[in-house]
Amino acid sequence: MNKYDMMIACNRKTSEEKVNRAVTEIRQMLTDREKVTVPKLVKRTGLSRGFFYKNETVRKEMDRALEQQAGMIDPKRYIGDIVMKNRID
Repeated sequence: MNKYDMMIACNRKTSEEKVNRAVTEIRQMLTDREKVTVPKLVKRTGLSRGFFYKNETVRKEMDRALEQQAGMIDPKRYIGDIVMKNRID
């Protein structure tokens, strides 16, 4: 195996590790019933924003997660709404 092939293999392995890290974190956020957002994922994984938008596998996983969370209520917003309603009353 020449240097070029070794470099390609190394890059492919690194890329797969990044995808696995991102998908694992997305699934963990779903399990924890936490809203999946790109800024949170960037902070937790250390990967770039562009990675979450450009990588097809990760993008599909994010889209699937967002579809599942479409009806989910943000707990902070829900509590804020209750507080505002009580103040108005």
